Amino acid sequence: MNAMRKMIWDLPTRLLHWLLVALVALQYASAQFHWLDMQWHIYVGYAILTLLLFRIAWGVLGSESARFSSFVRGPRAVRSFLRDWRRRQAPLQRSHNPIGGWSVLLMLALLLLLVLSGLASSDDIDWQGPLAAQLADATIAWATHWHHRLGDALPWLIALHVAGVIVHEWRGERVTAAMWHGRRDIVGDEPRRAPLSRALVLALLSALAVYVLVRLAAG
Repeated sequence: MNAMRKMIWDLPTRLLHWLLVALVALQYASAQFHWLDMQWHIYVGYAILTLLLFRIAWGVLGSESARFSSFVRGPRAVRSFLRDWRRRQAPLQRSHNPIGGWSVLLMLALLLLLVLSGLASSDDIDWQGPLAAQLADATIAWATHWHHRLGDALPWLIALHVAGVIVHEWRGERVTAAMWHGRRDIVGDEPRRAPLSRALVLALLSALAVYVLVRLAAG
């Protein structure tokens, strides 16, 4: 069966991807170079947490290609893909390939831990996360320590991700363009897309969950 160009990535997945890229870059710049007041660092953290909650929900209830069940594979599938990919015999994927799938999970997990630890962090001088007021000093110190350590690890993970994208582009697999317009060559039927109304409801629920969390933390 011949490969045909079809819509793979839906609009919510693509918007979330590029919004995360922009917001994570802004967070890193504000933390490392103090481009923005630290209060904005916290606000952007809320936005990132909203996106992460939405991505988790979309990974369960969203379009076929965005669901974790469509691209998270076990070690055997990863080894098989690597072997076939080195030989240029890897089949065209209807979603992330097995390596990319684990990369997505790792990135989401790191960002989620980074945001949650930030909510409980404090510099003991000018600012503290909204959860810090409810926590013991030892817990705040632990969260602050890991927020900084995870922040140090994030650029390395991003660099690894970018390196993987460059390798795919070098081999003629236009993954960056596909994340802009959503289309890619695949074999078989086009993945089923969830309605945009579902994405809107999940996005609003994610934002509401973050709002409730912050309000409860504030007492």
